[in-house]
Amino acid sequence: MFIINLVNLSRHLSSMYLSCFSKGRPVLMKWLLGCVVAVCTSFAYSVEFAPVDEAFQLNVSRNGDELYVDFTNLPNYYLYKDHYQIRGFDGFDASEPQFSVNDVVRYDETFDQQMTVFYGYMEVTHSLLNEQGYFEVTYQGCADAGLCYAPQKRYFDAQAREISAPNQTDQANPVTPPSSTQLTSAVMAAVFALLGGLVLNLMPCVFPVLSMKAFSLTKQSQDSATARRHAVFYSAGVILSFIAVAVVLLSLRHVGQWVGWGFQLQSPIFLSLLLLLFFIMALAMSGYISITGRWSNVGQRWTESSGVTGSFFTGVLATLVATPCTAPFMGSAIGFALSQPASVGLIIFAFMGLGLALPVLLIGFIPALAGLLPKPGIWMVNFQRFLAFPLLLTAVWLFWLLVSVKGDAAIISMGTVLVLVALLFWPPLAERKNGSSWRKSTLQVVILLLTAWLVFKPVKQQHDWLEYTPQLLQQSLQQDRPVLIDVTADWCITCKVNEVVALSGSRFDSLVEQLDLVLLRADWTEPSAAVDDLISRHNREGIPLYIYYASASAQPVILPQLLTPSTVEQYLVTP
Repeated sequence: MFIINLVNLSRHLSSMYLSCFSKGRPVLMKWLLGCVVAVCTSFAYSVEFAPVDEAFQLNVSRNGDELYVDFTNLPNYYLYKDHYQIRGFDGFDASEPQFSVNDVVRYDETFDQQMTVFYGYMEVTHSLLNEQGYFEVTYQGCADAGLCYAPQKRYFDAQAREISAPNQTDQANPVTPPSSTQLTSAVMAAVFALLGGLVLNLMPCVFPVLSMKAFSLTKQSQDSATARRHAVFYSAGVILSFIAVAVVLLSLRHVGQWVGWGFQLQSPIFLSLLLLLFFIMALAMSGYISITGRWSNVGQRWTESSGVTGSFFTGVLATLVATPCTAPFMGSAIGFALSQPASVGLIIFAFMGLGLALPVLLIGFIPALAGLLPKPGIWMVNFQRFLAFPLLLTAVWLFWLLVSVKGDAAIISMGTVLVLVALLFWPPLAERKNGSSWRKSTLQVVILLLTAWLVFKPVKQQHDWLEYTPQLLQQSLQQDRPVLIDVTADWCITCKVNEVVALSGSRFDSLVEQLDLVLLRADWTEPSAAVDDLISRHNREGIPLYIYYASASAQPVILPQLLTPSTVEQYLVTP
């Protein structure tokens, strides 16, 4: 049902865009309204949740002066500890609540903070201080699949019997707060989403794309209809891309996966591709890449139809480069969106996209704003080259993220990829002259294949190397276990290459298991007396240094400084 709704939504939006834009009329408000209507009708019933009384079954009882308020939750539903409250009326009074000890702490995106919650059940005990009157129990819970219920209120007399809500007759069901409260929260979340998307334009990952698009609109300011058309298509690309991100997030949550904004940055492949995108954009902005010849044909297909398709995909690009960034107001808006039904969540993400597209939209529809921007000129060349630096800074940050996710091996592999990409666009190689086109094309294909292999090759599982100490070495040898010591440093390039080539992978794993090998790593990145002594005792002046102890009685064996899997196997199996 969920997937069918997605298909219907995409068809509805596609037909709406084609019918509107083909007639060439200003349809911005109709288009935005159409987005909202399509989203609501397609997703209103995409996820089914239990009624609140079934999700959280409440039982109130008394035993002498003790009052027990017990909840039984359905699987994957939870109650907030801090949102439980008991309030007395007409003289009723009770002690502070004592909660059961099955609480857990989890980060809650709805409230953008750590929250104490109860899964399975929540048992609360009060001591009665005054048995007159009646009391109100307030509680609130959520479902892991993405719904937070409005706060619930139920009323009981002093004997723990449920009663009708005060000042109402024939009211046997729990009291639900007015829907205006929930509507107000959704409106505030949409406002925050709009502001967050607007501020996102100032982030270093987005600002260069925005700047270039804004200045391209100033060139078209003489033709207001063309400028509006480009602005609308750019906005369509941004908003549809945000909706697509929301669909992925909500789909994963629908099948039980907890994800949030930026979840894709946990993927080494996505990080690598995003890093490549920012690096290539920085090369283009700096003037290193001149996209001519066959490279221009790649983008030509997207810039036909008077360039509006190019504007659409520029909006898609703006959303893509925005994924590593967050801005003020976004956290609470995204948290609320992912905790609501899909229809509400998609609307909030659409407003976030509208915020990101708003500057270009305003410039396109208000020609006076375009007049406030500096006139195009030679200065734009220098400004464009300056914009390469924030892109490079973002690329550096993504490189750091990739290393933290993939390990130190990414330093060598991804560093090589960046050099290969720069070589791919190197003007002497990219140009076609003197009949050498086939040679250059062959070399470019080889570079592309090598780049793809480095990006998509699986991450090798690294063994847990123990930190070297003389005591740990002696202890391992006394246990009659062989020991391999890797004396390395972060600044040692040869060391890092050896780690990737020979000291990781399935072949090395088998060797470690076969020999029951103890792996010790002596880090010489910073001065260390213990490592200094280890190096000098083995009559060496530098690193890399690999020392193998087959047993306590055997003499240590020094491995070559350049390693291969065969070399390691040869020295360790037959020392």
